[in-house]
Amino acid sequence: MIKEMSLVFGSKTKAQEIVFLLEDVKEIVRQGFYEEELDKVEKFCKEKGLFLVRSKFKVLLADETGYSNKGIRISEEDKRPGMHFVYISKDEEKAWLASYYELVGNDYDLGLLLGYPKCCADFFVKNFSVERYDLELKASNLFTNLSKRNDDCVLLSHFPCSSDCEESLGLGKKFLSVIRSVDKERAEEMENLLIEQINVGEDH
Repeated sequence: MIKEMSLVFGSKTKAQEIVFLLEDVKEIVRQGFYEEELDKVEKFCKEKGLFLVRSKFKVLLADETGYSNKGIRISEEDKRPGMHFVYISKDEEKAWLASYYELVGNDYDLGLLLGYPKCCADFFVKNFSVERYDLELKASNLFTNLSKRNDDCVLLSHFPCSSDCEESLGLGKKFLSVIRSVDKERAEEMENLLIEQINVGEDH
């Protein structure tokens, strides 16, 4: 299921987020797409009864990692191939509210709306900067392990305030359980990759 959805959304990680939305374990998700990718995403959302709101700006990314917010905002009218953020939800008001929070730079309330723990939203606001845009911490467990996110294997869509953050651990466990219920093969793939990475780190 997730592999098939990744053909629409461009990655298994993005497809997972939509599964969480459809299974009611997330109320809203935020993802980035280039213009040429949006038609099939918008078609899928319409078919599933999901509301999609585009950001009122585009972003030129400084790198291609899905977790980096390092980039330059440019106008929608700018001809350069920037990425739109989109906010997808079953609740139209929440999709618009997320768009507004991002537009005005209210990262804390955006994080809370996206379901991030308060401690992690606070951690992001206090630590994120242009110079320090990757807040990944050394992983101690598979549930908060972000080390394989560039290989399309991650459970969380936020930076945990610590590897053992209880709320983040709870979210990771819940998300893996949902993945296992809809795509057992993907769940096993993720468990193996995320545990392997922690073991590799411990060996060095």
